[in-house]
Amino acid sequence: MFLVVWTEKHEGAKGPVYEDHWIAHESYVEATDDYDRLVGLEETYTASICGVIESTEYEGLESDD
Repeated sequence: MFLVVWTEKHEGAKGPVYEDHWIAHESYVEATDDYDRLVGLEETYTASICGVIESTEYEGLESDD
């Protein structure tokens, strides 16, 4: 499971407004497709692909131990 997380920056009446988002993907390929789309958008301020290590909601990545 991989999460794509990003922040959008919009101009508000009193200055910049930042809005956080996330979406879960079953595969790294799906996550990179979404990431590539997001970094091409003008309003995307930051973007990351994160692997789930441990979660009550998603299956985490396998450890190399």
